[in-house]
Amino acid sequence: MDTVSRRQTLAMLGLGAALPVLAACQPDGDPDPGDTSTPEVSEDEPPPADPEEVVASRSVVTEGGSIEVAILPLVRADDLCVLTLDLVATALPEGEDAVLARRFSGDATLAGRSVAPEDWAAVRLVDPEGARIRLPASTQDGSLASRASVAFQEVPKEGARVQLIYAAPESGIEQLGLLLPGWYVPGIPVIDGEVPEVPPPPDAEPLETAGMLGMAEVIPVLPLEGYTRQLDGGVGVIESIEKVEIQLAGDVLFDSSSAELRPEAGEILDAAAANIAGYEEGAVDIVGHTDDVGPSAENLALSQARAESVARALSTRIDPSLYSLRTQGLGESSPVAPNTSDANRQLNRRVTLTLTSQKIQQAEVDTSGDVPPFDDGILGDGTEADAREGFEREDGGVSYRITAPSMLRVDGLLVLTVTAQRSGGPADAAQTQPVDLGAGVHSYRGDDTGYSSTFAGFAPRLLLGSTAIYPLDYLLGESAIEGSTEWRNATDTATSDRAADGDTLQFTALYRDQPGVASLIVEQPSVLGTVPFRLNDVAVEDA
Repeated sequence: MDTVSRRQTLAMLGLGAALPVLAACQPDGDPDPGDTSTPEVSEDEPPPADPEEVVASRSVVTEGGSIEVAILPLVRADDLCVLTLDLVATALPEGEDAVLARRFSGDATLAGRSVAPEDWAAVRLVDPEGARIRLPASTQDGSLASRASVAFQEVPKEGARVQLIYAAPESGIEQLGLLLPGWYVPGIPVIDGEVPEVPPPPDAEPLETAGMLGMAEVIPVLPLEGYTRQLDGGVGVIESIEKVEIQLAGDVLFDSSSAELRPEAGEILDAAAANIAGYEEGAVDIVGHTDDVGPSAENLALSQARAESVARALSTRIDPSLYSLRTQGLGESSPVAPNTSDANRQLNRRVTLTLTSQKIQQAEVDTSGDVPPFDDGILGDGTEADAREGFEREDGGVSYRITAPSMLRVDGLLVLTVTAQRSGGPADAAQTQPVDLGAGVHSYRGDDTGYSSTFAGFAPRLLLGSTAIYPLDYLLGESAIEGSTEWRNATDTATSDRAADGDTLQFTALYRDQPGVASLIVEQPSVLGTVPFRLNDVAVEDA
């Protein structure tokens, strides 16, 4: 998303007009000035919401200590809403007087600069029904429009209060979900009332509420997208509110250097057509791609011919009067992986279908096919285990047991929590030996993304038959890398952390629900920058 002004952001969301603040109603006519009686209050009417009331709390183990997070309601302030968190260090790292809240850092905007996470920006709001994520508001230069009672991102035993600004939800939405490090917290109420005050840090001037709200210029509300991929080389589907992208493996459709569809391509095209038919009418862009083998002009012509072959085949499977088909060949100019190996070249030989439409139903995930064998990585250091029993990961004399006993259905989402309980090692190892469940340096979205091991976040995939289901993600904006875009996952922004002996770290990720599915496999696949793992038979439970 390009950096835009506050007014522009809210206008795109249909929120340009200020939302009304509820006031006490008076009866018709002028009140009797001599009437000093107390008006009756109906016992059926709930008491007014209290902006200072704690509506939920969660404990976050991090950096060798732990922080108790008390969550207050979201308070509307015209076209904005304000979230207040009270944080208290309940256990301190060895030799420290505060807990570093580094896992609360994230990206709220790229602001046309190199990626640099802002303090507290990993705290995001989720609207599951609208399939949107709300990021904290910031100024045009990327600094968060926020206030806190501490000068640095440290939480002492005396506690700290942090306040963040978001775009207010549309009228009628009375609660939103909240992403915290290691937690998804559903049902945070949105109320009208006075925004709680925040004392300034020592030796700092107080920042009034009006001044804080006036800082909010970029207020992102971004569509959440979901991606599934057939690991046997068939169909990959990206779903969002605005578009559906389907990737067809070229080697499955065509013989080498040929634009004639193979007989077995029929099943693949049937599946693609079924996905498209689950959406309202729209335009389907069919784009052919090749690897870099051979002259570029010949590759360009071949990619165009393949796109036209797919279009002809689709026109017999979907109604062209509802779904207009447009073809284009890009040859080798838009790879999803470097053309440096046979495996990568195979990924680049593909045909992409993009339907621009309004999603009206979610296409079902294909559960057929066999789960692929586990790849333990180039160093053979990956681990496959039962989800409840888990496995040990050791580094520097510190051991962590990694488990995922279950994942929950909440708000129409699947919420995965992977735990890492530390056992053993010297006390000061909490400062030096983290556990890392990193997602690697490559994204399924291709080489033209700005993903890195630092900013991709915790992002394992779910396996259901031969289908891989990836975490929900969102387009943050144009990368500092020319020609690239930056995507972020609706997951923990950090992939590693430290715990004191006996404490348990949590990492969480959000996925689209898979109705009727009782268990799934959780896998961090083998890609550059990871130690792969697979946890089998993760139970899916209703919250």
